[in-house]
Amino acid sequence: MQTKPILSSLLKLLLILSFILTSCKKETNKKSIPKFNLITDITNFKKKMSELDTIKIWFNHSVCTYRGVERVKITKESDSIKIRTEYKEQTFEKAPKWKLVFEKKIPSTDTIWKFEEFLIRNNKRQRLKKLGTLQISHNKVKVHYTANGLADLNRFMADYYETMKILHPENKNGIYGIETIETEEIE
Repeated sequence: MQTKPILSSLLKLLLILSFILTSCKKETNKKSIPKFNLITDITNFKKKMSELDTIKIWFNHSVCTYRGVERVKITKESDSIKIRTEYKEQTFEKAPKWKLVFEKKIPSTDTIWKFEEFLIRNNKRQRLKKLGTLQISHNKVKVHYTANGLADLNRFMADYYETMKILHPENKNGIYGIETIETEEIE
């Protein structure tokens, strides 16, 4: 007859544990719903993204016969933004591979790297469906930035390069353009 109280206690314990687990699961599900919206929040991503969000950027450096591609991954870690950039030079290499250019953390309150302002300046180039020179994606949503002709492409690329050089002045492999050297004219 002692088995009835043991079974009754065991049943109560199982019910309590299942209630606790169910409650914890509901709370976890509430926390894991990302609130970042690429379309509306891209120009304020440093403040709007959470630790659950990852923004991926693809920039086509190709002009005329040169071929090169950059990919950037932006994540949030606590109160900082982590930026990882890789580059693949495709013109001169037979089997091009992605090479790390830099990996940096900046405060989420950073005001020096003005990538969001770059996006605002280039808002007129934004398209949702046409593949462009710059592509930004988050959770299967993509935003493209296109250029209209070679001169416009060069202006767009120069703006991007100047924006990225603020974050990475070392400019490894010259992927953000090269400095022009002024020479004296020979008479």
